[in-house]
Amino acid sequence: MSQRVQKLIEFFTKLPGIGPRQAARLVLDMLNWPAGELEEFSQSISGLGNGPILCTNCFNLTDEEKCSICSSHKRDQTRIAVVEKITDLQSMERTGAFNGVYHVLGGTINPSGGSLPHNLKISELLNRILELQKLTPDVEVIIATNPNTYGETTALYLEEELKPLNVKTTRLARGLAAGSSVEYADEITLVNALKHRR
Repeated sequence: MSQRVQKLIEFFTKLPGIGPRQAARLVLDMLNWPAGELEEFSQSISGLGNGPILCTNCFNLTDEEKCSICSSHKRDQTRIAVVEKITDLQSMERTGAFNGVYHVLGGTINPSGGSLPHNLKISELLNRILELQKLTPDVEVIIATNPNTYGETTALYLEEELKPLNVKTTRLARGLAAGSSVEYADEITLVNALKHRR
């Protein structure tokens, strides 16, 4: 097999859930794409090397300084759902049940994996809340971390950090099974979890 093709297969296997056989299938299928599509794909990939632009407010992906959610006047800026990853934000958005804004932590507290509170966007969240409280005292933070060990650890840490701010703090209801992931929850489960948060 060509070294270029083999190298591409190796890169695809670095993606979550993609093994060597599936990576090979993807790459071999791409060889049948029209040259224009391959060029466009190549440019999109090389553009990632410059780093995706993250919203300066919530750390969602965007092409602007602020994402469309943070920029929207239709969104309730006083309700902030704190999620682990951008994919969790996207899953919650698909429900259409939440009209607030988000804050993407960029992971969870996992000391054994080398992820500590200072590695996450927690200080940015606290500063964001303090700025918002200058405008209104009615701020709600919805902790929407996953119901697994690391998500729970992160949620407990956030609750402690938020206490001095006297901000209303709620958690997603237990429509999500322990050990599950917000990213993979169906829309009805997420709607119920949002509706019955406490």
